[in-house]
Amino acid sequence: MMKLNEGAPPASEPSTFLARVPDSARLQTRTIKWISIGEFISLFEERSDLVVFDLRATAQWAPFPIPNAFVLSVNPKELATLLEWLPPDRSVVFYGASSLSIFMIETSGCMAGSAPLYVLEGNLNLAEAA
Repeated sequence: MMKLNEGAPPASEPSTFLARVPDSARLQTRTIKWISIGEFISLFEERSDLVVFDLRATAQWAPFPIPNAFVLSVNPKELATLLEWLPPDRSVVFYGASSLSIFMIETSGCMAGSAPLYVLEGNLNLAEAA
C-alpha cells in the first residue's frame, strides 16, 4: 500500500528554486518615504542640506514654487546616471516621480546608504500661497 506523501520531499528540506535577487536589493539600507506638501515644507525648514530632484517633464516651463530650495531639474532619461552619483549620506526629495522612476530608485545602487529618500506627493503649486 502506498503512502500519500511517498515521493514528496520532507517539508524541512530547502527548496531547490533559487530566485535571482539584484545585488542592489541586497544592499538596501535606505528608506523611501512618501511625504505631503506640508511635510516637505517642515522638512525643508529643518534641513539646510536637502536637495530636490524635479523629475517632471514640464520642469523647465513650470519652475519649482518653493523659493530658496536647491532644485535640480532632471530629465527622466538621465535619472539612472544621477542615481549612480547620489551620495549615500545625503537626503533627497524626488518631485514628479513616475512609477517607473520610483522603480529605478528602489532598484538602484543609491539605496545602499544611510540617509532617507523622500517622494513628494501632491501639487506644489497649491503651496505657493503658503
